[in-house]
Amino acid sequence: MARVFVGLSGFSYKEWQGEGLFYPPEIKAKDFLRFYAERYPSVEADGTWYRMPTEKGVEGWIAATPDLFRFAPKMHRNVTHVGRLKPDTLDSVRFFLKRLRPMADADKLGPILIQLPPNMKRNDERLIEFLRLLPRTMADSAISAGEELPAGPGARVPLRYAIEFRNETWHTPEVEALLCEAEIAWVAADTDDTDAQRRDTGSIGYARLRKTEYSAEQLADWARYLSGLGKDAYVFCKHEDAERPWEWADELLRLTGAGKLGHDGR
Repeated sequence: MARVFVGLSGFSYKEWQGEGLFYPPEIKAKDFLRFYAERYPSVEADGTWYRMPTEKGVEGWIAATPDLFRFAPKMHRNVTHVGRLKPDTLDSVRFFLKRLRPMADADKLGPILIQLPPNMKRNDERLIEFLRLLPRTMADSAISAGEELPAGPGARVPLRYAIEFRNETWHTPEVEALLCEAEIAWVAADTDDTDAQRRDTGSIGYARLRKTEYSAEQLADWARYLSGLGKDAYVFCKHEDAERPWEWADELLRLTGAGKLGHDGR
């Protein structure tokens, strides 16, 4: 049965802690994820864009979250912003995936977000080659690196990817067709500057709600869209200037019937 996984983009924000905020004052930072996971079924792991995930860090994330929780790690910047999807970024992709193997074995690995820089314009040849080389399972990644085949239960589970294009030159039917062929999700990124491109291209849906404000009607529209895809869909809320993005996530949970809420989310 298809599910809508609702969450926030990141969880470790001290500015979200205090009376009447997301984290109560008495919660220690090391317990933020455990507290978060009692309310939402998924989180977009933004920190993996800055730093490759560590073995210890991944083990801690797994231990702090319940069964059926899903992480959506953001691909490291070496791949997207430094290497800009060139073939020589494949080593970084493999290393990134290797660090996430325990998460896949624990059935807690959701889609991997590949967010392109705003100044990266459309380049079909580069995209086609990147998608061709992109490992489709943890086993594929290990084999292409000349490593021993991983024995964990997640080794041959299909990996799911989602690409966010932040330059409008990519917004074409031809690029959409490439993602459909590769079964890669097109990220519906909703911002104050650009409305989301709702293009159904992959085995999952993926939306990022990044406007400064959302009305009840706008959130209801997103809930209808995501629920109507007929496949697992992920939606993450956050804006740097929004004081309480968790209120949007709480409303989406209620509207989609997808979550647990808990704590002050009720």
